[in-house]
Amino acid sequence: MIDDDSKYFSLSGDIRVGGPSTWHITDWDQRRVVSVTMDGEQDDESIAIEHFSRHSSQLSPNVYRIHVSDTGEIISRYTDSKNDPTYGVHYPLLSEISVPPGISVVKRDELEELERLGPDQWQYAHMAWKEMNLWMRLPHHPNIVTFDKIVLDELEGRMVGFTSSYVPGGNLEENNSRILKLEWLKQLIEVVDLLNLQYSIMHQDISPRNLIVDDSTDSIKIFDFNFAARIRRFLLPEGERYVEDRNDVKGVIFTMYELITQDYSLRSVPHEK
Repeated sequence: MIDDDSKYFSLSGDIRVGGPSTWHITDWDQRRVVSVTMDGEQDDESIAIEHFSRHSSQLSPNVYRIHVSDTGEIISRYTDSKNDPTYGVHYPLLSEISVPPGISVVKRDELEELERLGPDQWQYAHMAWKEMNLWMRLPHHPNIVTFDKIVLDELEGRMVGFTSSYVPGGNLEENNSRILKLEWLKQLIEVVDLLNLQYSIMHQDISPRNLIVDDSTDSIKIFDFNFAARIRRFLLPEGERYVEDRNDVKGVIFTMYELITQDYSLRSVPHEK
């Protein structure tokens, strides 16, 4: 459950000279956006949030906008979908893409919710889509966390996300007290060479937080391909960007430096320097 101080957020509003004023309030817990209209010029969203918070649990899902009085009482409810300020993302059907052999699917309602993200994650949908397409096409490798399943919605079977295999123990940033083994460095260099030289893929975000040790095999594994891109390709798909200054050789060097010295000051230095 999200606490009340973090539950509501307003990204935008429409303030007319002399009024009325409308603020679009995001309820992160219910994952919905409702417009709150008030008479007069209200240049601070906090009043709209205060009024909305009083009624949010009683508003039916088909209410997209409310008009409230100066004291916060609801004057009108608007249920026409043209008043819906919620941003939408196109999620393609599974049948619309080519899925590599061996990739299975899972329905979203079959998963257990452990933590909830805010609804503004739609802004990063193109990055998740690019990451899924790249990661699920990588051949199985002992030093790459395995892509697991494509997540489908419950109604139409549209792709809304993906899962990876679970490796217990936390990443190397969380477990920085581990004794670093030269064998792990050798494994990291080999898998980076494989990605760069054989698959022409630059991970671009090699760091302790994106490395995990599988204690069952005593091997290091790399994950999180949201910054990954194909090397020197002239036209890259939306959300994919190859940046030479983020090359993986730098990533390996600075990762090893941080793990050995526990000095994180270089993180504030731009990649190009």
